Amino acid sequence: MPKAHKQGTKPKSRESGLGTRCVHAGEEKHGHAASLTTDIARTSVFALPNVDYLRGITKRGSGDYYYTRNGNPTTAVAEEKIAALEGGAGCVVTASGMSAILAAALATCKAGDEIVSMQDVYGGTIKLFGDVLGKLGITTKWVPFEGTRDLSKYCSKKTKLVFVETPTNPTLRCIDLRSAAKAAHAVGAALMVDNTFATPVLQLPLSLGADIVMHSATKFLGGHSDISAGAVVAKDAQLVAKMRDASVSTGGTLDPEASYLLIRGLKTLEVRVERASKNAGDIADFLEGHKKVSRVFYPGLASNESHNIARAQMSAYGMMLSVDIKGGGKAAETFINALQLWYLATSLGGVESTVSYPVLSSHVNCSAKQLKELEISGATVRLSVGIESCDDLIADLEQALAKAKSDLPQRTRRNAKF
Repeated sequence: MPKAHKQGTKPKSRESGLGTRCVHAGEEKHGHAASLTTDIARTSVFALPNVDYLRGITKRGSGDYYYTRNGNPTTAVAEEKIAALEGGAGCVVTASGMSAILAAALATCKAGDEIVSMQDVYGGTIKLFGDVLGKLGITTKWVPFEGTRDLSKYCSKKTKLVFVETPTNPTLRCIDLRSAAKAAHAVGAALMVDNTFATPVLQLPLSLGADIVMHSATKFLGGHSDISAGAVVAKDAQLVAKMRDASVSTGGTLDPEASYLLIRGLKTLEVRVERASKNAGDIADFLEGHKKVSRVFYPGLASNESHNIARAQMSAYGMMLSVDIKGGGKAAETFINALQLWYLATSLGGVESTVSYPVLSSHVNCSAKQLKELEISGATVRLSVGIESCDDLIADLEQALAKAKSDLPQRTRRNAKF
């Protein structure tokens, strides 16, 4: 029976280039007669040869496989590959991004402890921290974006976890990770970074001082809009073990079939990100100054408030951008409905380009006050840029923008000219 992946060991391909790690990390087959692709251990339980073997697993911690919720060889390959990409001691793959965050929060916090989180995070994260962990006695202190420039003002001895998302969803704001790590470590807290939008291709939070990195692997890591998965990586092997225990105990295990699809997606991560990021930059340039667009949220633009931070800690500016359509919610909805190539979808990160309407999807549960603080309105449309020909994507945006109609009264529109 194969051994479980030993968390905390350096992947053999650590010194290799990023593209090589995407393809080969966790899948060494040289010298073996084996499938070129990773086999799927399509099983919930493993047959054991005798009682002493079982004793070795449960009493002596041999690391062998016996129950897929505790470990599966297919999932272990995905974990080793992601750990190699992020430069961590180990990785825990989960059933969703939310279960990845939960595993990290439970590994670092207990009743009476505090999480310090920026407000500009995914709506599901807001609900998890506020409603779910709040019931467990773990409180959350919310920090407005302006306050993230000096997180030390919000941290205390009760703070055990500092959580940031960079770039943020959907306004693409960026956080100085070195500064955030310094604030967290000053009070003995761990810094956790949602790296979903950047991916390890564009940003390596652990190298910038973070302790934990998480992904909604449903997005760019999987890359083909066909799985739901999450991943959490840490620099410290003991912390990885705690997160694994939390994931196993709460049942957040990823199915081995989905693990296989995640492995497949990771192999093309670098080339997909490079193509989509270039497309996004060209699209942002097209949209900036367009007469039907009042604002473009993209850190690659020199006019963006986060440009300097992104330039300092990212190798490129990413595949995501958002826009405010002139004319308000009606114009935004008309624009979305007029698209012929871009799909309306509530997730992101696939090879196909999609748009999302945050007020009815990712941030549908936010109050009017929260939306205002996050600078999200009915005019805001989020774009996840895929790998299609960029000229086709821009042409579709152009024709749809031409059809966007304002929902402002005629008198207001006339007065706005003066």
